[in-house]
Amino acid sequence: MTGTSHDPIAIPATAAAPWVERLLWVFMISFAFDYRAAQAREASGGAGIDQLVFLAGAIFSTAGILLIGWRHLLVRPGAWLILGWGSFLAFMGANALLQGVAPGRSIRIILPLCLCLAGMMNAHIAGCVGVRPSRIVAPVLAAACTNVIWRIFHGFVFKGVTLETARVEVQSSANNWIAAWIGCALLLRPRFHWTLLVATGVLFIGIFVTITRSLLFPVMASAMAAGLCFLLGCRWGNFHWMELPKRLLPVGAAAGLALVGIIGAAVAEPLLIERWNERLFHHASDRNTTEDISYLTRRAEADGIFEILNREPVHYLYGRGIGASYYWHPKHMPAIHLVYPPDEEIGDDVWFAGHSMWTYSIFSGGVLGLMAHVALIGGVMAASLSAARANASDPGPDQWLAFLPFVAACCLLSETLTSNPFDERLASMIFGVMAGLSQAFLVRASWIHARPRLSDA
Repeated sequence: MTGTSHDPIAIPATAAAPWVERLLWVFMISFAFDYRAAQAREASGGAGIDQLVFLAGAIFSTAGILLIGWRHLLVRPGAWLILGWGSFLAFMGANALLQGVAPGRSIRIILPLCLCLAGMMNAHIAGCVGVRPSRIVAPVLAAACTNVIWRIFHGFVFKGVTLETARVEVQSSANNWIAAWIGCALLLRPRFHWTLLVATGVLFIGIFVTITRSLLFPVMASAMAAGLCFLLGCRWGNFHWMELPKRLLPVGAAAGLALVGIIGAAVAEPLLIERWNERLFHHASDRNTTEDISYLTRRAEADGIFEILNREPVHYLYGRGIGASYYWHPKHMPAIHLVYPPDEEIGDDVWFAGHSMWTYSIFSGGVLGLMAHVALIGGVMAASLSAARANASDPGPDQWLAFLPFVAACCLLSETLTSNPFDERLASMIFGVMAGLSQAFLVRASWIHARPRLSDA
């Protein structure tokens, strides 16, 4: 992961490269210890001093990288993605202001989207000044693994969460990216590395403790997307079919270790197995409802949002503004209150970024917001495959990471119906770095294609 393997394509790093790399570490680690705020803080929209320190680290590191390498922001094709997302954020800020959304709310909800832009610019500049892709990804992996363990520790120690109540309070937003990284490391990486064991252990600890079914979707998406990338790599000459059994051996080993871990957990803590059984097979009957409560709350949210938009259909074009209030549809509340206490105020005045990226993007930005999210994710996927193809003739030791943004986008998409990844600061930063990572490979590809001209000269 350190990127010490020799690359046959020597890309001369600028004098700024070491500084950009250090600042990129500061940027990613700044929110490695981020966590979900308490309900009281969420309602007031405030932020703790610790989270303000995290934000300061992200802002100053980004400012340092921009000060060093702002000229590289114009390097294409990555510049188009930065320009597009930056323009969208400017529109969303103005839209919320013109529609009278409380600035405190709009700033809080738009912040993760801005951190995504910061990650995009930082990784883009890093690739342009000569920082190797493996060194760009290293701080992302460190921050992601740290946050998964930290969220669990923070929940059990500071929030009073127990094994009986552990859920989203200890769930990290970095899980879906770790799943993507593991899929690439298993199927696309040329050699085994010890970080694979660490990442796999961290991911499945996070899944097992939080009892979250939706985290199984990124695992499946990672397997399918990495498999597709392997097929493309075979077509481009990077991989060979005969290598597949060898590459699948770690998958079998990981599955065996997972099985041993599940058996061990069942013996040590039967409660976790019982809770998984309830979540997978008895998710409705044990809660006095005829429907899964997770599905019910998301349906109530979507129905409420579309009822608001239907009152003035013009808002389907530009939304109600980021941070605007919505509600859960009253027709679902009797069933929801079979699970939640009847006197608990829930779903009355909601303004956070929703349980689905798609419904909230329509509510906050209308069709324009929806198209911006589609363009971002689609652009990241296209840039990733384009960069991998451009480097296929002379692959280096980091070639497997060229596919990582594509796989990461697939894993993010797998969760967007049931959650909004852009509601989380660290998740947004990570995806921003993925959006900018392909530029490093495209810079490398330009040196590959320049070699014949240099030799002729």
